[in-house]
Amino acid sequence: MGQIHPKPETHFKSNSNKSKNYLFTNLPPAPRTYTDDFWRKGNDAGRFSVRDIEALNQFRQLELELLKSDDEKESKIRKLCAKYHCARIPLDVDKIGYARGFFLLESISYDIYGEELKEYEETLVVCIGIEGLDALIYLGGSGKLYISLNEDHPLKVLYNYKDIGARSSDIFQNTDY
Repeated sequence: MGQIHPKPETHFKSNSNKSKNYLFTNLPPAPRTYTDDFWRKGNDAGRFSVRDIEALNQFRQLELELLKSDDEKESKIRKLCAKYHCARIPLDVDKIGYARGFFLLESISYDIYGEELKEYEETLVVCIGIEGLDALIYLGGSGKLYISLNEDHPLKVLYNYKDIGARSSDIFQNTDY
């Protein structure tokens, strides 16, 4: 005769607790590092697709520092944006536990030009995507990844593009954005 196994317990969560499924709650304190596997496994809102992780890895391998001209850098950046249009690139887990990422967009007309480039000590700053509803993401020719939290504030440096999705940023850990 076979064994009788108890019926597994099921717990139903009310809709009011549904938002908690979107939070990472047991992470070490910042600063912290992340692996591609962390983003791939994720949770309800923090899971990234195979295509997203592929785009992330291609992004980290742009090798902008090896290119001599801004035209070469811009061309390489735009090709990546076109190839992985709408891929969601992981950035960080913010201070309340929400996974932050941005959508890579093919062409946005919010690049930085002229005198403003000097402010960031850059010769090229290309708008490459959007995080959330209104934060634009920029990539400088130097390799710095920037975020514009709103139009009234200057760009803030997140980190070098090679560190994207690999380590936490002070922006998401120390602001209420």
